[in-house]
Amino acid sequence: MQPGKKPPLTRGRDRHRIAVLVVPDTVALEVAIAQQVFGPRMYGFARITGDDTSPYEVILCGEEEHYVLPSGADLGRLAPLDVLREADTVIVTGLENPFAQRSDELLQALRDAQAAGARMVSFCGGAFVLGQAGILDRKRVTTHWVLASEFREQFPLATLQEEQLFIEDGNVLTSGGIFSATDLSLHMLAVDLGYAYSNDFSRLLVSAPVRPGGQAQFIKDSIRIDREPPLGSLTEWIREHLDEPLTMAGLAEHEHMSERNLARKFNQAVGMSPYDWITRERVNQAKILVETTDLPIGQIAAMVGLGSAESLRRNFSRLVGTSATSYRRAFKAEPALELA
Repeated sequence: MQPGKKPPLTRGRDRHRIAVLVVPDTVALEVAIAQQVFGPRMYGFARITGDDTSPYEVILCGEEEHYVLPSGADLGRLAPLDVLREADTVIVTGLENPFAQRSDELLQALRDAQAAGARMVSFCGGAFVLGQAGILDRKRVTTHWVLASEFREQFPLATLQEEQLFIEDGNVLTSGGIFSATDLSLHMLAVDLGYAYSNDFSRLLVSAPVRPGGQAQFIKDSIRIDREPPLGSLTEWIREHLDEPLTMAGLAEHEHMSERNLARKFNQAVGMSPYDWITRERVNQAKILVETTDLPIGQIAAMVGLGSAESLRRNFSRLVGTSATSYRRAFKAEPALELA
């Protein structure tokens, strides 16, 4: 198991240097993912596969020399922020508090790293730090889906696609929830070392090299306590009548306004047309029924107002990124196995 090529070397070193930023609220698991994928190879596997030397040098750095993270993890002594400026790749991992404002010194170090040609990477909520540094402006990006509203509000110049597991836009790469860090890391291996090597490495991790469906299949609006959008009385009424024919004329009559005025106010409040919002809500309700019942797809389609099994399948695949059948296999709760 040997890579077909080497990662780019831009600084005259014999190994590609990856600087992993550590802050006081860093998520330790995501640091471990970066270390496991890019750091020294595990001896037990290496002696079997022959993949005994990583072409990467992974350095943890921070504003201070040492942090004990909220999880209790102690990552040891950290290198200074100057390491960011000299790195081939910079990784900002997930954060316990992604909304916290970071220091000017830290953000300037990230900007300097990008200006020097470093590949800029974020895992999960780490995108908020790259956003504060202005690195995500006019880029297609992703982050954890549950943070999408806050991200859009803080960084309107970025194009957020929260349904994606990861996105590469030029020299800026971002990933979604915690385990999407593995998906992005494997993608980076494929780009740097070849797809054959990345696929073999994924086999050692017992992880799919490319997971289907993206983050869209994991999105569940009701997890948020503030899920109720503006026009709450109308949207709640729509949810209660999803199985019925819903037309613009009917909605406008319910709200005692013109269709044009309703369409304008709805788009301003919710960010999409009434038709698109209703379709999304019908698919969300279908996800719940697919996950919690054994009802046939055709029956579920009728119950949520999508009409036919074909209509449900088409809209489900478009909005969730996977088929209803695959979603049911992944998320349907099964009885626990009885122990003999």
